[in-house]
Amino acid sequence: MLKRNFNIALIEKDIVWGDKAANMEQLKRELALVPQGTDLVVLPELFSTGFITGNRDEAQALAERNSGETMQTLHELAQKYQVAFCGSFLAATAGQLFNRAFFIEPSGEDTFYDKKHLFAFGGENEIYHHGHTQAPIIRFRGFNIKLIVCYDLRFPVFCRNVNNNYDILVAVANWPSSRQHVWQTLLTARAMENECFVCGVNRAGIDGYGAEHGHGSSFIIDFKGKIISQTSDTTPIATASFSPEDLEKFRSKFPAWRDADAFTLK
Repeated sequence: MLKRNFNIALIEKDIVWGDKAANMEQLKRELALVPQGTDLVVLPELFSTGFITGNRDEAQALAERNSGETMQTLHELAQKYQVAFCGSFLAATAGQLFNRAFFIEPSGEDTFYDKKHLFAFGGENEIYHHGHTQAPIIRFRGFNIKLIVCYDLRFPVFCRNVNNNYDILVAVANWPSSRQHVWQTLLTARAMENECFVCGVNRAGIDGYGAEHGHGSSFIIDFKGKIISQTSDTTPIATASFSPEDLEKFRSKFPAWRDADAFTLK
C-alpha cells in the first residue's frame, strides 16, 4: 500500500516587534491562505515577539511558560485546523529565558526544544540560556521531522542524519538579508548531505534593531538540493507535498548515508 504524501506550508511573517497579540492576529489571518489538507505549518523563530536580544527586561516581560497564552492559542488552532505547528517562542522557566522551539500536534501532544547554539555575535547568549538536549525528532503522520533553530544550521554534526533517522529537517530562523546567501547555501548543503527534505522559514521585514530580512527568503528544498518552493514579495507562504516513495527510492539508489562516519555528540 502506498504511503500518503506529507503537505507542508511555511509562513514567512513580518513580525510585529514585541507585540504578541498583533502577531497572533496576523497568524490567524494568514491561516486562511494555507491550503486545505496541510499537515504542518512552520513559523519563523520567535514568531510572536521578534528576536529580542538587547534588553533583558523587555524579553522577560514578554516571556511565557509552555502553558501560556501563546501555546494555548496554537493548541486551539491546531485542533481547529487539524494541522501541526512548529516554530519558536520566547520562553521562561525558573527565572531563565530560552529561545524555545515547539511542535504542537492536533491531538494536543507537544514537543519542546531549547535552542542549543546561541548567536553570541548578536548578543543572544547574554539574554537566553542555551539548551542541553539534542534537537528532537518527531514522528508525525508517517514522517520523521527534526527541528532546529536558526544558528543550529551552521553546525553540520549537530544536524547530522544518522541512519536516516529523520526525513525532514525544519529550520526556523531570523536570518538577515546581509547573510541570505549563507542561509540558502547551508539549507541546501544540509539537504544534500543528509538526503532529506529541508524547510527553512525566515522572518521578513525590518526588526526592532533595524536589521533587514528580505521577503522571499524561506525555502523548501528536496533531497537533491533542488528548491521546490519559495516565498516571494507577493507570496508569503511556500507549500510543498513530500512523497515518501520518492525519498525512499533516492536513498536506496544513492545510499551515501551507509558510509557516514560514526560519532557521539556530547
